Amino acid sequence: MLEHTPRILLVDDEQSIQTLLSFPLRRDGYEVVQATDGREALARFGEGTFDLVVLDVMLPRMDGFDVCRAIRSRSTVPIIMLTA
Repeated sequence: MLEHTPRILLVDDEQSIQTLLSFPLRRDGYEVVQATDGREALARFGEGTFDLVVLDVMLPRMDGFDVCRAIRSRSTVPIIMLTA
């Protein structure tokens, strides 16, 4: 029987943060899907099921609060907000 690989949507516009967070998560067996702005985050979220969203507040094109509201309107997935 195949086990479900936990999927995390990681949303941050800074490549250094993406790298810092995605490397250890992948090493520990998580599938990490990355997005660099709010609109891309919502598009990626619509492409599949996620077990967790790690979401930066300060994003281009659509801020993290608006992304959080949009995700929350259709899902109860846990969301961790990143702030500066």
